[in-house]
Amino acid sequence: MKKKYGKNLIFEDFIHDREVKMYRCDAQDSTFPSYTLQVQVFTLDNLPFSPLTGDQQHIFFNYAQAETDAVKITGVEGHFYNAITKKYEVTDHTFVVGKLIDGQVNEKTAIEQMKKAAQKIIAELSRHIPMPPHVKHPHILTDVQRAEKLVTDRNVKITVLGKATGISTYTLYNYRKNPDSLQKASHETIDRLVTKYYETYFSRNEIERFRMMLISIVGPYLKEEEDNPIAYYPAHALYTMCQKGDWHRLAKMEELWRASYSIEKSL
Repeated sequence: MKKKYGKNLIFEDFIHDREVKMYRCDAQDSTFPSYTLQVQVFTLDNLPFSPLTGDQQHIFFNYAQAETDAVKITGVEGHFYNAITKKYEVTDHTFVVGKLIDGQVNEKTAIEQMKKAAQKIIAELSRHIPMPPHVKHPHILTDVQRAEKLVTDRNVKITVLGKATGISTYTLYNYRKNPDSLQKASHETIDRLVTKYYETYFSRNEIERFRMMLISIVGPYLKEEEDNPIAYYPAHALYTMCQKGDWHRLAKMEELWRASYSIEKSL
């Protein structure tokens, strides 16, 4: 029987929600095949490349820790370089690549050895890395903190706030005197105060500009991904929210975007 040359997929599955692939590569100039492993990378991972520059600096991913006696990590495949931000970014097609050191084992053994390596790679990708003190993080308030900012703002009249939220002025005055008591407030109370928080500190015109920006970005993306349900449907839900003009949800998104953008500009 004539031997087939080329790259053949011999294993594909999801391990801890990550796509894992294994390949056998038969080459004309080699008696034995070579085996490679690919493990999907997530955006929030301990990245195996620098998200800042793409070089070997600022990498907390330990290649030696992720390797096994049978599998050596050879690098990363598919990470996307953003020419605008000058940074490497993770996509759904970013994978850590490992190579089986001994190609003389049979395929069943190769798969078992690569499965063990996949577990070690995933453990290293998932390892929490405390960021250095000098690294800036966006300051994003919790809902309780948003409520506290509102009730302690002396420019906000308690009587007006009470009418707008349906919360008694007596209760609001107590929150102003003792903001820590908001920690024990009901979800309904916090939700009413958060709604008023966005109406107080965010401009409708500003949110409308943010809404139109999202529509202009997501619209073309939907056309590109209409045959990819995994990418299409979450983006379509965002697009629908923008079209309906869910003002309060958009205000919360804009707040998160504004905080993150300010950090990005400072890098």
